Amino acid sequence: MKVRLNKYLTLCSLGSRRKVEELIVAGTVQINGSVVTNLATIIDSETDRVSCNGELLNPIDKKFYLILNKPRGYVTTLMDEKGRATVMELIPERYVNAGVMPVGRLDMDTEGLLIFTNDGDLAYRLTRPSFKVQKEYVVDLDRPIQEIDRLRIEKGYFVHQIKVKTGAATVTVLGKTGYTVRMIISEGKKRQIRYSFKNLGYKVVKLKRISYGPISLGRLNRGEYRLLKESEVKQLWKSTGPGKTENSKKEDINKRGR
Repeated sequence: MKVRLNKYLTLCSLGSRRKVEELIVAGTVQINGSVVTNLATIIDSETDRVSCNGELLNPIDKKFYLILNKPRGYVTTLMDEKGRATVMELIPERYVNAGVMPVGRLDMDTEGLLIFTNDGDLAYRLTRPSFKVQKEYVVDLDRPIQEIDRLRIEKGYFVHQIKVKTGAATVTVLGKTGYTVRMIISEGKKRQIRYSFKNLGYKVVKLKRISYGPISLGRLNRGEYRLLKESEVKQLWKSTGPGKTENSKKEDINKRGR
């Protein structure tokens, strides 16, 4: 079957499309023994031998989808050069060996829902802002939020630490004190929520993600994981666009692989 090289690499669970394209450009990918750096390369998955850093690659047929209630103190990465604990240590080895990776990231001091999968296509769609998948957080602040600041964050404004204007969000005050808010965003720039409040003179005391698209943390205890049900995976696909479900994935793959 003819397929784009980047598509094939995601099927081998080397990461999201962006990640595998970085591997190609870096010259780590070989086809039939020759290094290839052209992102538009088409391969024949039945006859071509594709390798990365000398290791022969084969698509992983079995897809896994998990969620983890990430505790504070863990970094969202496969390996950490500083020797810090990573979220991969909380996932059983059988899934790690199957190539599951975290979808997006939560910083070390943030806890809550983190998705893992070896389905590169779904991971790509969930993390790209253009697909507008909503993520919901509970934010504890060091002082009550003022209405003018709540409206400013909802509208979106330029945050100098990340040098971008944030998109529109939903910010709802929880309880009567004003110290806790629920925030829903459909983008995920690095430390966006913390910086959004810091710019306005607030300190985020605690930050927890409680949902990602249609998937909620529910009663999952801190540090625990669970496999997603088939119906939940279909809901995730549907959340990335009209008519997108697990059943339509193959059709989508074939279109983009031509």
